[in-house]
Amino acid sequence: MDKITFKDLGLSKDVLKGIEMMGYVSPSPIQEKSIPVLLEGKDIIGQAQTGTGKTLAFGSVLLSTIEKNNKQVQALILSPTRELALQIHEELKRIGKYTDLSIVSVFGGSEIDKQSKNLKRGADIVVGTPGRVQDLMRRKVLKIDHIQWMVLDEADEMLNMGFIEDIENILQATPAEKRTILFSATMPSDIKKIASNYMQEDYMHIQIKSKTKTASTVSQYYFEAAANQKFEALCRILDSREMENTIIFCKTKRSVDEIVAAMQQKHYNVEAMHGDLSQNQRMNTLKRFKSGQVQYLVATDVAARGIDVDNISHVINYEMPQDEELYIHRIGRTGRANKKGEAYSIVTNREKNFLMSIQKRTNSHIEAMPIPSNQDIFDQKIKELLFDVQEEMLKGNLEMFEDIVKDIPSNMKNEVLATLLSMCYQQRVGFDYKEDMSNRAYDRIFMTAGSMDKISVKDIIDFFVKFGKIKKSDIGDVTIKRKFTFVDIKTQVSQKAVKGCHNQKINRRKVRLEFASEK
Repeated sequence: MDKITFKDLGLSKDVLKGIEMMGYVSPSPIQEKSIPVLLEGKDIIGQAQTGTGKTLAFGSVLLSTIEKNNKQVQALILSPTRELALQIHEELKRIGKYTDLSIVSVFGGSEIDKQSKNLKRGADIVVGTPGRVQDLMRRKVLKIDHIQWMVLDEADEMLNMGFIEDIENILQATPAEKRTILFSATMPSDIKKIASNYMQEDYMHIQIKSKTKTASTVSQYYFEAAANQKFEALCRILDSREMENTIIFCKTKRSVDEIVAAMQQKHYNVEAMHGDLSQNQRMNTLKRFKSGQVQYLVATDVAARGIDVDNISHVINYEMPQDEELYIHRIGRTGRANKKGEAYSIVTNREKNFLMSIQKRTNSHIEAMPIPSNQDIFDQKIKELLFDVQEEMLKGNLEMFEDIVKDIPSNMKNEVLATLLSMCYQQRVGFDYKEDMSNRAYDRIFMTAGSMDKISVKDIIDFFVKFGKIKKSDIGDVTIKRKFTFVDIKTQVSQKAVKGCHNQKINRRKVRLEFASEK
């Protein structure tokens, strides 16, 4: 039986065109099961882990069924964080590239007046965080009494963050006849309560479980990086380790082409492997990869099925796959023919949850690794350089150069040698590494004071400088909610800041602080 493709699911032609441009052909399990049910008009609870393609599942349906309406919002999507809201917004724009629907995202930590103007211009779909959505509803800028679709994404995470009251307030302002989509990795009792109170009686619960129970024996590691720092993290990994043939996996053909172009610009020996290449191109690329003429191969999952190479030393997940089984299939590309293999995943904070679920379900160990430092890269490249120098020395035939060395004044020989090493080192490093990435890492701090306590961003910065004994430059984004606040603090001083500020007073209110990832 042929594998189901997106064209078999009943989506609109414009949406299918957008999905095709993204490089997807076959739906993931959650997409395959939920899209036809949603197109029938039923409410669903989709239970699946992060990274399984939930945004495409509900986004493709919304963009296929909603008709342009400049006067009323047609769909509201709630997400727990601004980062996720932005991710959803960007993916919906890609899926709906060939539709004329307007998508607006709203969240705290950004100018509310600008978001209000965007809404007033007309929005068919609004993506937002509960706090900012309510702020805009109170201002009567965002009206949701005529929406056709309500989506709660990462519902369990919203509940964990204390948004249950906010979610119910928003749901109560929506029409009863709307269709509701709820996605969650787990099923706490509060989600069941939302389902019974606000969803149609015949809603369907669609649960996706991994069929894979055993993990590869390949050594597995992960590096955590912000989405906009992933490429630098990749270059740091490549430049700080000895690697033979390496496959770098991306989710789409477009991503493959973008990464290959960026790597080639940095002078890495790399080529692409995806479905848009002709059979001859793929065969020639594979031949060069097998022979070692090409060191790095950037591939999609579909294209990688035709790669049968025993000497792959490393597999790198630049983008996480849609499901756990694909992850296992990817890392199984290395460690063949009794050779040791290593698998690396470069993940954002959100993707780490998906990776940890793989670790748990497969009973394997995926070890956290720090992003390689400038010193790590220097040590590796100098080691490679000195090895190559030794190889050239053994070949001999250096007489003409030895005569030049003799003419260099003795007081300058060390400086000349150091300069030559520096020039050779620079040729071996593609990326322009400045400060270590660890110096740019932030931890998100949760504090129990918010807008109801009449605090401003300036108040919070002054608070951390005074009691946490840190610099203003150590403080990143500040997101003030009604009852609490998130503050991004540089990792190297975050422990000190939390310890110094915990139980201190801001605007006469004693506040409690903790790391948001632990909340």
